[in-house]
Amino acid sequence: MERLTYDLAAERGLIRAEDRKRPIRIVQFGEGNFLRAFVDWTVQKMNDNGLFNGNVAVIQPLPVGRVAALEEQDRLYTVVLEGLLDGKEVRERTVIDSIGATVNVYEDWDGFLALADDPDVSIVVSNTTEAGIALSDEDEADARPPKSYPAKLALFLKRRYDKGMPGLLIMPCELIADNGAALRDALVTVSHRFGWDERFVKWLTDENTYVNTLVDRIVPGYPADKADELAREFGYRDENMVKAEPFLLWVVAGDEEARTKVRELLPADRLGIDVVTVPEVQPYRERKVFLLNGPHTTMAQIARLIGLHTVGDVMNDPAMRSFIEREMHEEIIPVLKLPREELDAFADAVLERFSNPFVRHSLDSIALNSVSKFKARLLPIVKANVDAGNGVPARIALALAALLASYSGLAPTAVHIQDDERCIERLRTMASDAESVRAALADVSLWGEDLTSIDGFADAVEAELRVVVDGNLRHRVSELA
Repeated sequence: MERLTYDLAAERGLIRAEDRKRPIRIVQFGEGNFLRAFVDWTVQKMNDNGLFNGNVAVIQPLPVGRVAALEEQDRLYTVVLEGLLDGKEVRERTVIDSIGATVNVYEDWDGFLALADDPDVSIVVSNTTEAGIALSDEDEADARPPKSYPAKLALFLKRRYDKGMPGLLIMPCELIADNGAALRDALVTVSHRFGWDERFVKWLTDENTYVNTLVDRIVPGYPADKADELAREFGYRDENMVKAEPFLLWVVAGDEEARTKVRELLPADRLGIDVVTVPEVQPYRERKVFLLNGPHTTMAQIARLIGLHTVGDVMNDPAMRSFIEREMHEEIIPVLKLPREELDAFADAVLERFSNPFVRHSLDSIALNSVSKFKARLLPIVKANVDAGNGVPARIALALAALLASYSGLAPTAVHIQDDERCIERLRTMASDAESVRAALADVSLWGEDLTSIDGFADAVEAELRVVVDGNLRHRVSELA
């Protein structure tokens, strides 16, 4: 069967020749599954509806990447959306033809810098992982290229400044708090390190618009298990195909001027696509971390010990589903800051996403690095409940008890543990007696604080641990469901 190429797509009416001539308006650092199913899909939808008229230059920021594979298919690929949205089953195929250029900076540094000269370029987006916004001691001004993403972008912006070009809208999508501010600060640090004058630093901070963002879409990536079936259905092979859920949320935060610029340059909201501009991203970040990631962590600890393997299994188990729903509505939502009706609606959407029959989301995968995930996703909810006078949230206490039982080997059922070796070693030696459990909870190196100082928490976790160790977890889940 033929591979997806320009000639095949044009012959079958999947693309139009004139669309390939759109100007480059976005420089995108990163060519992974997420950006291609999130940013580039959004651009495609705007292009298809006459709202953007622009293409993306995809930059491969690391020595190993996908730009060669994209070029083999003439920069075309398919995004397949499968899942539930607003109670309806969605199955949609979109051929993406909005990648106007690709550049591997390790093979064509000059070609990368030349993009800075293009007057049509107005936006920079990136997803280079959390570490990607960090600097490197190996960064040098004359490197071709320097190692870190901020140094690469700094040289790109310096080229633009030297040519007398205007600044850009810079929209990092890395999943860290205040990602726009972090990238701006990294660029200033690079500029000082490279010895550039303060006039450039002032242009860098004043003439470019940095926004903080939160991105949310589950993107499983290449559907290897269904690739042959989809090839027969579509009539072509696509080695760059990406599968994603229908849900998409892009929260963009900045001052009024920045928000206006985002709405003007990326008018995706006019299509009903959730690109939301707000003054602060933090409430939306908390909503996602605590209402989506938090229940994920809870179910990964508890459901595996009662024989479930995927998020779908949890949603299909009446007791576990009710348990998670009650955790969300009784233990998490009451201590979050957004309006209750908005949080309830988001929780309903999360449950629908968890129930997606087309995505097999492994609980073992979610359980990776559970200690740090519990600390970030669930511990703040425990403290907020106690501080509000609500007492210790029982379902979260049970989740921590299940974690301790799993890591220590005290649980009747063994599950796969993958975490920092120090965490594994520390908890492996924990016994079931109260003194040993309290010592583990008091270990600041594990949790960042002494958990026994949280009123009533240690007592609750001890009690729930006995339930797990005695083999009564399924019964306890039913009690709390």
